[in-house]
Amino acid sequence: MTVQSDNLDIQENYAVFFDICSSSLVLEHLMLTDHLKAMRNLLICMKRFLDEESRTLGFEVYKFLGDGWVLLFPKQTDGGTLVPFLEKLSCLFEAKFRKLVVPYLESSPRITGLTFGVDVGPLMRFVMLGRKEYVGRALNVASRLQSAIKEKDEKPQYKVLFSKPAYKELKFPANYRRIVYVRRTLRNILGENRYDCVKLTLKV
Repeated sequence: MTVQSDNLDIQENYAVFFDICSSSLVLEHLMLTDHLKAMRNLLICMKRFLDEESRTLGFEVYKFLGDGWVLLFPKQTDGGTLVPFLEKLSCLFEAKFRKLVVPYLESSPRITGLTFGVDVGPLMRFVMLGRKEYVGRALNVASRLQSAIKEKDEKPQYKVLFSKPAYKELKFPANYRRIVYVRRTLRNILGENRYDCVKLTLKV
C-alpha cells in the first residue's frame, strides 16, 4: 500500500470511458426471461478483446464499471491509432450483442451500442487495498464527456466526445473524418459550466 512518505507517482494518459447504452433495460429484460447468462457472455467476449488489444497497443484496462470500462492509453498514442481501435471494439460489441443478447430480448431497446468519452492529463497513481488506483481530472472529465453524449443527441450510440485538449494532442490528420465542435454541460468540473469538446461518429 502506498504510504505518505512515498514520492508522488504521476503519469500522463489519455483516459477513455465507454459505456453500454440501455444496459439497465437490457438486464431487466434478461432477468425476466431468465437469460442473464447472455450478458455475462457478452462481457466476457469484450474483456478478452480488450486484453488482446492492450498487449498490441500498450494501453491499460484499468477498471470495469459494470456496464463499461475505463482504459488508459499512453501519451504517445495518436488519433490514427485510437479511433480505429474504438471502431473495432464497437464492431465487436455490435456483432456479439446481436448474436448473444438480442435473441433473448422480448423487445430490443431503442438505443443500443457504446458511447465514449476521452480526455488527457496527469494521473496520480498509487496502491490502495492491494490494488493499483488512479486519481486525476482527466478521469473525471472523460467520465462526464461520455455521459454528456446523450445531451441533444437522439442517436448517441457509437459516438465519441473528446475534450479539445485531447483531440488536439492526438494529432489527427488534417480533415480527419467529419467532426463537430459542441458545448456540453459537465457536472462538478470546476469552472466549466459549458465545456468545449469535439464529437466524432464512429464507422460501425
